Amino acid sequence: MKPGTTIADVWSFRSIERRLFFACFLTIAFGYAGFFLNDLKQAGSVAQQGIFPLVIFGLSLLLMHAWFIITRFQGDPVILGSVAFLGGFGVLAQYRMGLFDFEHPWRLSHFAYPIGVLTMLLMIGLFKNGRYQALRRLSWAAAGVSLILVAVLIATGTRYRGAYYAAGQLTPTEILKLLMVLFLGGYFASREKEIRQATQRGKASMIRVLWPVISIYVMLMALLLIQRDLGMLAILTMTLCMVLFFITGQWRYLIASGLGIAATGVIANQFVAHARERIQTWMDPFGDPTGSGWQILQGLSGMFAGGFLGAGFGKGNPERIPIAESDFMYAVIGEELGFVGCLLVIVFYLIFFHQGYRIAFKTKDYFGSLLAAGIVSVLACQTLLNIGGVTKSLPMTGIPLPLISHGGSNLVTVFLGLGLLLSISENQGMKAAKKETRPKPSKRGPATKKAALKKTSSKRQKT
Repeated sequence: MKPGTTIADVWSFRSIERRLFFACFLTIAFGYAGFFLNDLKQAGSVAQQGIFPLVIFGLSLLLMHAWFIITRFQGDPVILGSVAFLGGFGVLAQYRMGLFDFEHPWRLSHFAYPIGVLTMLLMIGLFKNGRYQALRRLSWAAAGVSLILVAVLIATGTRYRGAYYAAGQLTPTEILKLLMVLFLGGYFASREKEIRQATQRGKASMIRVLWPVISIYVMLMALLLIQRDLGMLAILTMTLCMVLFFITGQWRYLIASGLGIAATGVIANQFVAHARERIQTWMDPFGDPTGSGWQILQGLSGMFAGGFLGAGFGKGNPERIPIAESDFMYAVIGEELGFVGCLLVIVFYLIFFHQGYRIAFKTKDYFGSLLAAGIVSVLACQTLLNIGGVTKSLPMTGIPLPLISHGGSNLVTVFLGLGLLLSISENQGMKAAKKETRPKPSKRGPATKKAALKKTSSKRQKT
């Protein structure tokens, strides 16, 4: 926190966040009103408890903003606007899918969003004011924990839908996304000069710098293949290449990402039966239309039926899509809100990614810059893989849509990453705002007067 910053300064600085939160709440409330009116028309009555998710969402926004003002937090005020919309849209979508059981209102899953918000605020409190730098020393520990975590899950977990899960169908491997970003940020930050020199010299020099990272990744990818978590494998591979692109600006790393995932798909198609089934379903869903191809065909059918404007809130048939609340929420959006609704969701994701990479570019600290770029890259890759799988542009990997799909482990991980990202962004926005409002120095300042006196003195000497 910059000395002399008052609550009034922060209140003014975060005014855009306040307006975005209010607009998001009104939008989500309008969606709830549509559901209530539809239920009232069909059943003649509406459960009073149905208002609880909207109230909890509104209180979460109020808590975030009040906490930022009271603690005089100077992190980015814009990015949370997109997060609030997407998170609120997720709460609305889960209510639409009937995931809130009001006969048992105190289930932990009902409070996933506020728990995620509290987790984010905790991360900000721990790592703001540059304290995230302490994480730099934990890079190799993060890599070791990642390998051990997957190995333990394979040894002790239970298999469900092709992959291993912990007790209660929890997915502890979600934390791999942040652990590997921490490893990459710490490793590359410790070799900043070597990377710059290697980038200028050529491929051979870069390989010498990258071989420790490649070794860790090969071991982790092998474990993920055994665990059959192809979605996590793809996300981590793409994130590595995007971080390398961020460091070097060389497109070959993005091309390598695509080639690497394609090669992994070929290997998995040969040796992993679950992956082979998914790839075959992607290539020809009509080969087994009532079996493995049913989910993707129903998703495509729903989006096609939605058309340009959709069937309307609560007027679609998402129950026809298996596990729609987790894997195929984008198809539900397409059916009920149409092309316009899908486009709106994508726009807010793009705003979030743009603002996140903007934070990464503006961060002068190399480790913080890499950490921010890695966090945003993870979420961008996850979004791309989910939407690509639902629209049949890519093979379905079974990963959720960030902030919207049902999944407590994923949601908490997303908010953990957001907490780190906002900690890194602290002071950037406030400094920029103060620079814009700072008055320009007068043309008749001290330096100008001295120059004029000097010029007059030289004229007198010549005379």
